[in-house]
Amino acid sequence: MRIDLFGVVLFLHITVVIIAFAMAGVMHTALQAMARAGTVQELRSWSKAMHRIEPLFPIMALLLLGLGSWLVHLGAHTDDGFRFSDGWIIVSIVTLVAVEAAGGAVLAPRGKKLTGLIEHAPDGPVSDEIRAATTDPAVWYAAHITTFAFLGVVFLMTAKPTGEWAWLFPTIGAVVGVVLSKLQLDGLGRGDAGDVPAQRAAVESAQKSRA
Repeated sequence: MRIDLFGVVLFLHITVVIIAFAMAGVMHTALQAMARAGTVQELRSWSKAMHRIEPLFPIMALLLLGLGSWLVHLGAHTDDGFRFSDGWIIVSIVTLVAVEAAGGAVLAPRGKKLTGLIEHAPDGPVSDEIRAATTDPAVWYAAHITTFAFLGVVFLMTAKPTGEWAWLFPTIGAVVGVVLSKLQLDGLGRGDAGDVPAQRAAVESAQKSRA
């Protein structure tokens, strides 16, 4: 059995990608759960999870850039012979930087605001301010666009398309993210899959009866 350095670095790179998608999965689940929560108590555990995971995304991005750059350096000496000048590599780097920039500019400050609102809110029904923060379109669109654009980057890493086609796949991913965000936000507006207004009314009614 022969194990070379390229294979080891590729393994580490794929591992980081898997971890990053697992983290994104938790974040997307948290968005869904928090948008449908009827009480502040339901929000607290998800808020803590989001608060702990969010700071890890920049670390994942740096690891991906570092390991990816190492792979490109080693790849110049493989049969594929890819280099930094290849179109798919340039698009991958630009997309990853743009995704991380979007996370820092949109997701981080709004996530911090939501965490603060939940932390200082009393137990009971979710307030209108918190409800608006959990269904903030900027957060939903940014989260889905970054995840699916990065999925497009994964395709670039595996398929290695020519430069004139490379930009298309992260773009398709971003469009898919926009469509999914809109569908889910529209569903929340109708009270689908949980009927948030009904949940809130039930909680308020139960609290009044106990009083």
